[in-house]
Amino acid sequence: MIFISFNLSISAEDYDLSNSYFNHLSKVNKEWFKHRDVCPQGTISFSSDTDRIQLHLNLVIQQLKSIRPRRLNSAQIANRLFLLDGLQQYVDKKIFPINKYHVNRQPYFVDNLGTNCAVGQMIYLSGDHQLLAKVSKDHNYDYIENISTDGLKEWATEFGFTLEELKWIQPAYMPIANMEQVLGGTNGSVNKIEFNYWDESLTIAGDFTELNNLPCVNIGVYLDDQLNCLGTGVDGTINDIIHLSGVIYVFGELNYNGEIYAGAMYDGSSWIYLNIPNREGAICTSANQGGVGYQFEMAISHNSIPGQQEIWHFLEDNTWEKKAMVKGVILDIIGSSYGRVHVGHLDSVIVYDSNNEIDTSLTVNNVLFKANYSDLWFGISDDISDTVNVVVNIGGAIIFGGTCSNQVDLNTICISRYFNSTLQPLYVNDYGNDSYSINTIAYDSGNKFVFGGDFDYSLGLTNGSHLATYDIVSNRIEPIAIFDKAVNTLSYLDSELFIGGSFQTNLDVHSINFLARQRASVGVSDLASDEEFDIYPNPFTTSIHLDGVENGIVYSILSFDGRHLKSGQVMNETINDLDFLRSGFFLLRLESSDGFIVKKIIK
Repeated sequence: MIFISFNLSISAEDYDLSNSYFNHLSKVNKEWFKHRDVCPQGTISFSSDTDRIQLHLNLVIQQLKSIRPRRLNSAQIANRLFLLDGLQQYVDKKIFPINKYHVNRQPYFVDNLGTNCAVGQMIYLSGDHQLLAKVSKDHNYDYIENISTDGLKEWATEFGFTLEELKWIQPAYMPIANMEQVLGGTNGSVNKIEFNYWDESLTIAGDFTELNNLPCVNIGVYLDDQLNCLGTGVDGTINDIIHLSGVIYVFGELNYNGEIYAGAMYDGSSWIYLNIPNREGAICTSANQGGVGYQFEMAISHNSIPGQQEIWHFLEDNTWEKKAMVKGVILDIIGSSYGRVHVGHLDSVIVYDSNNEIDTSLTVNNVLFKANYSDLWFGISDDISDTVNVVVNIGGAIIFGGTCSNQVDLNTICISRYFNSTLQPLYVNDYGNDSYSINTIAYDSGNKFVFGGDFDYSLGLTNGSHLATYDIVSNRIEPIAIFDKAVNTLSYLDSELFIGGSFQTNLDVHSINFLARQRASVGVSDLASDEEFDIYPNPFTTSIHLDGVENGIVYSILSFDGRHLKSGQVMNETINDLDFLRSGFFLLRLESSDGFIVKKIIK
């Protein structure tokens, strides 16, 4: 993999580490790469990141005051010096914006408390409050080079600054919370973190014998900021977890009394082990909640079908039905608006009818769909990752992540998007020296999703390992950690990103044993606007009433994994015809010209 120079990749949290002036200042503002000649020599450390930002601004002000550009007239020079004096007073007070909503270092033109950034403060001091409001509304988290608000260039000219000078002034701010270990963590890798909608907990599975420094074999639960084992745990390899009517099911290669089981369920005090009839000793590589007529489905390997796998449904009457056989392996399954999606490394499929007779055969390319409410199965033929490890719903699109090489004669596609029946590569491996693997993807809100795996990323001044964000709008990748080993699994809980993997350190200096969290991200609970309204009944059955919501407001009802279930306009403060929804948790999104709000609803 690509070598990351630690000297140029110091973290946003390492202000207290002794390092060169240049390395510290270039973290606050990348424009220091253009101004090395005026950067102080030697090493320094800081008591806070605020002190580091203050030094950056003091040095920039000092340099800009020493310059008398010949292009400026007397009025522009006077304006320039007036704002630099005002900026100095702002810097002396040392009250800078707070990065509340991003996991990485980010500009904030005006923060949620109304604190201006350095450039924003200069606009404020100039009296152009309208321009300040426009920039904050349209480009609050953008760098100067990406701000296109009308009037900014003209303002800069009037007050004697170039856009290059404004770029040098503008700091980026560190998140208010750092990457941290979750309580005592584990003593071995964490391979799966699954959100439980029923009690809003996380089920955590992996290869460990201790959880939070207490004995526990491979599986536990995080709830109310506590880590507890589920019973005494489960021996073997856990590949998947589902939550069905409040019951936890695990799937994999599970050992119990000398026998191998494909699944097990936890009844609240002990584990009950499951096997498919005539498939004893099978190994389950992936599972998912069921649909109409069945409780859940499993993709299994068995010694009777070498090189192949079978897809089985566990029906509502507690019997089993074989649905299909694939040549290859299935590594992840989700439900979507396109139907059930099975991904992995597979190239052909045999589909069975209800009499266990072959119904159809088809060729696929690592992705297999089973349409909703019909027996239509289909695949895709477009290029995709050599092996697809993970699939998620984000809005109306399906995102695939998998293994990818950096060799042009091999498969270089790491992440793809399937939308309107079209497959589009998003992230292509043209940065590294080895193959990469995208193992997990998580989405909370906004335009970005987070992905983790076994990869390094370096582009210009942006470096990181094993964890990054992808901006769907700008097609921009931003790493948010430098873990020493791979990330295997991600999940959000109350706006906090939980991360499991094989890692034990971040940035080579911070110990994080296999289970981490990143607090600084925006979740559903933070999306509410100042406008309050009541939802009742909640839980609901066939309709919900929205007290205080105007007629004509557009609504959407989404599953927690992003599937679009119903939309329309609110009429008479009511949304009707919801009897088709299964029991569970959903997201209600209301949208108008003023913005949107998201609330959790329960059936």
